[in-house]
Amino acid sequence: MKDFLLDDNNDLKIINGDFDIGESEMQEVGLILQSTQGEWKENPLLGPNLFRFIKAKTNKAEIEREVSLHLGMDNKDFKTLKTKIETIVNRG
Repeated sequence: MKDFLLDDNNDLKIINGDFDIGESEMQEVGLILQSTQGEWKENPLLGPNLFRFIKAKTNKAEIEREVSLHLGMDNKDFKTLKTKIETIVNRG
């Protein structure tokens, strides 16, 4: 999906005085994963609040379940995205 792109500070990215437009799927995933419930007006239950897992007794499966659940709320398939992320990381 193409949409407005954001910079590293989540501000609109401007190039030559115009909004930068490009592939935004991974950007959307990042925004969802950074959010907590109540931050999205159109879907107040969206937002995994991953900060609660810091210094908590948890395991990878619990975190992946939470991520999968919240990405699913935005019609995103966790398994497909996980493969895409692994491909990007491996390309380095």
